[in-house]
Amino acid sequence: MNKKSTLLAAALMAVSSFTINAAEVTDLGSTDNFYYLKSEGGYLSLSGIKSDSVVVKPIDETSMTKAALDSALWQIMEKQTSLGVTTYSIRNKVTLQYLAFASAEKPVPNLVSVVDGVAHRWIFDEKDGLKAYYSGDKYLSFSITNTDLSILDSKSGEDFSVIAPTEKFVLKADQLGGGFTTFQLEFGATYEGDIFSGKDLIAKDVPGKAGYVALQSKEDRAYPNGVAKYFGIDTLKTTISGAKDVFGYRFSLDSTRTVQRPNAAWQQFKFTIDLKNDSLAMFVAATPLAAETPLDADTVQVVVASVDTKQVLTVSKIDESGKVLQGAVPYVALSKGTHADIPTGSGVYFLQSASKGANGGKYYVKKNSFMGGDSVPSVNLPRGQWYIKTENGKYSVVDRESDNAFILNQEIFEVAGMEDTYLFDGDSVTVTAVSVDLNDKYLGSLAYTEKELAEKGFTLHMIPGVPIGPAYLNTFTNDSILKVIDGSGASNQIVFKLVPNGTQVVAGAKQLGDEISVISYQLRTLFGTDKIAAQSDSLKLSATGEPLSFRFVFNETRQWCTMKVVGDSESRYVGMDLQNTGCLQLTKNPAYVTILSADAPEYATMEAGHKRFSTANNSLVMNPNTFLAELKIEGNEITKSGYTEDNFSLWVEKAENSPLGKQLYYISCEAIGTKAGDETRYYLAASDTLGGRAVFTSDESVKTMENSPTLFALKIVEGGTYYLENQSEFKKNDAKPYVGMVNGFAVMQPVPMAEFTIENAPAPVANEEIEAPNTIKVIGSTGEFQIRNARGKKITLSNILGQTIGSRLVSSDNESVQTSRGVVIVSVEGDKAYKVIVK
Repeated sequence: MNKKSTLLAAALMAVSSFTINAAEVTDLGSTDNFYYLKSEGGYLSLSGIKSDSVVVKPIDETSMTKAALDSALWQIMEKQTSLGVTTYSIRNKVTLQYLAFASAEKPVPNLVSVVDGVAHRWIFDEKDGLKAYYSGDKYLSFSITNTDLSILDSKSGEDFSVIAPTEKFVLKADQLGGGFTTFQLEFGATYEGDIFSGKDLIAKDVPGKAGYVALQSKEDRAYPNGVAKYFGIDTLKTTISGAKDVFGYRFSLDSTRTVQRPNAAWQQFKFTIDLKNDSLAMFVAATPLAAETPLDADTVQVVVASVDTKQVLTVSKIDESGKVLQGAVPYVALSKGTHADIPTGSGVYFLQSASKGANGGKYYVKKNSFMGGDSVPSVNLPRGQWYIKTENGKYSVVDRESDNAFILNQEIFEVAGMEDTYLFDGDSVTVTAVSVDLNDKYLGSLAYTEKELAEKGFTLHMIPGVPIGPAYLNTFTNDSILKVIDGSGASNQIVFKLVPNGTQVVAGAKQLGDEISVISYQLRTLFGTDKIAAQSDSLKLSATGEPLSFRFVFNETRQWCTMKVVGDSESRYVGMDLQNTGCLQLTKNPAYVTILSADAPEYATMEAGHKRFSTANNSLVMNPNTFLAELKIEGNEITKSGYTEDNFSLWVEKAENSPLGKQLYYISCEAIGTKAGDETRYYLAASDTLGGRAVFTSDESVKTMENSPTLFALKIVEGGTYYLENQSEFKKNDAKPYVGMVNGFAVMQPVPMAEFTIENAPAPVANEEIEAPNTIKVIGSTGEFQIRNARGKKITLSNILGQTIGSRLVSSDNESVQTSRGVVIVSVEGDKAYKVIVK
């Protein structure tokens, strides 16, 4: 094994190291400069997705921003030499985190802020390429697959070169302030003639002149007459001994002249930056010398001149190598300025033009469109509303009706002397924050919650729009035709259920994630299946016609809405023939509509308890021999006995999980006449066997299984009765969800026919011993009890407190004994005591 490798491993204790070809740079570890690390596959860089991930990617200094280039620049620092081996730390320019890798089966390079105990030392070697010792004579080497960078157990790996970045990267306007055009400029010392420092400056890219910007003072952008002011070179000079040509020109804040002695080029600046150390240089496109000597229009650099005991800011020409001919290059620093901020932040606003032109004072609906006349936007409609969203100091302004962007992720500027007024892409705009909930995704249209739809019924009213007469008209039917009548006919009006039939996004500042939708509704009668449909000259209620879907769109005050037909080729609305037939009809001239609601649940809710379900003088019951659900009357025979009141007492309890507005129930009973202690419950269930009959099942898992066949809803019928609707059947395509009656059997039917009354019922008596036919039986009834198979025996009656209330001798095998109501204890001579409930 290589002794040097052994000593290295011992010295670095498996600290990671790799080799890089560093032939192009000679000051490794002794400078604060930053460099590219380049391989054939690209440049080592931050991933751009995770700040601690490292990848390789292509770099193009002519098209990429400074921020993107900085992410691929690395400082090679903290040089250490041990046992003849020199190692370095490598730190990224953007994050100032160290290049390292965590130990893993396939180590991946990453960045860390704290290096204690983390592999982060690297070796530069011009011979062996990229590798790292980690144990004995083994190595770790970089591997590049596409842009993925990993470290493998291999002696050979990717070669990297250390390359210096450009020294003259030109900064655009929005790069001067770190992403903003508002910035501050500071020199390394105080200079006479420095009119830039200590001010918020605004930069604008010069059209048609790449790399040059015009500069304004944020607080002094224009003269009182509105003429803009710009920084530039003045025609006046400072007297400097030995000065040549441009040396000595001063700076001033002035307007731009285009006719006499044009000075636009004197007001065009360029800033370049050396990417390896961020040192800046400042240039001006031309000087007044160009006006005197037209051929002398060279770019000049901002420099400092010594005049007696003063330091004066001026400009100098530069030679072919880029060095200034006179003066010294000052230290220049850029920092973010104080950018404009809308104090009310992100939210909904109205935008009003603050211009002096014909549109001044009008409200914007799009970037270049306005509301007519004196029209004002409404908080109830998206038209004229704008979503202003701020992120990291920049603003996006998008209208909520058509998704038209005024600006996207741009800097804004205050307009001096005008409250709440800003420059959006050059337009002066006054903003007014309005109280609109961005979470209201149905702004401007009718939208009810699921709970409201389930619990409410709705009435449809037409607003006649005439000065004399009722405020609104009620809707009723005449032979299924929908008509209107004045408010005095309120008792005849139809109550509808609104049935959602689709939702569509129709507006919103979608570029900013804001969406406004509208829900389409069909209108169905409260206690039926008829829906509004169209015929040639009117609207009607029909169970078979193609139902219409409607969108209800409010006016600006939400006092009324229009009722537009969805998918209609003629884009018609609901209107009315008020002068002649009074019929509702489809028309291109919409009527004004209002919707009122009232409590009208479609399904009943009731507390748990014993109930009796009856239809057509028969009551729902379980046949204790077949467990089929039947519809019988008291006295109907079962095997060896008859149905009593107790058989018809069914226990109703709420299910824990029910659809909104549709409470589900379990309906169950115990088998009357079972042995004492038998507490088996039997649940009413829909069966898809046995010819579609309803059955009772004792399977307790029905209360925990998914899509249980034992869940029923109580659908309200006009008149106060109910349909028994099975939930599992209701959800099927070929549904038979309703309990009906055929030949005394409870059957499942597709159409509800059996209307049930539901009454409270007494609890069945829990007789303690009912066994074979020759055993003694005690059965409670109303005002009496029956005792069977006790002929010749003496019975003693006592109350629940143990007090004797009577005694007698039983003279037959089936004898009725009258007694007071309540719980009676019947003690039988030679047998035992029976507890019975007398009603």
